[in-house]
Amino acid sequence: MMGKEGVHGIFILIGWIVVIIWLMKFFLRKVLNIPKVQGKAFSYNHINKTHRNLEWVLRIATDIAYVYLFFQLMYEDFSVNLFLLIMTLLFTVQHFLRAYFEWKASEQPKESILSIAEEVVLIGITLLLIQFDVLYKLVPSQ
Repeated sequence: MMGKEGVHGIFILIGWIVVIIWLMKFFLRKVLNIPKVQGKAFSYNHINKTHRNLEWVLRIATDIAYVYLFFQLMYEDFSVNLFLLIMTLLFTVQHFLRAYFEWKASEQPKESILSIAEEVVLIGITLLLIQFDVLYKLVPSQ
């Protein structure tokens, strides 16, 4: 069972990741003169019908993979770091699909730069978390 310190540490870690991504996007928007696209909060904001269909197929496949991986993590001898890496790679595929459609079919193709940059930052953070065993330090084993 994870103690209060582990839960607080994970929330602080997530907070830092959100701040880093927000700052990166803010600076890229300023430097590259990328206008902010207004979208509905918590909506999927699909570029077109093809994008919507492909994203839903990918989302369903990814969700099935997440359930399987979570089962492996909880009930089998599965590495937390490998779990984190696979989840990040699956999430990356979804982001790159979005970036492709932003680049090819949206009114603001520069938005694809932000999507790719966000994913590169997430991959970098994930690799750092794995390299320095941050999750094992936050969640001590019993």
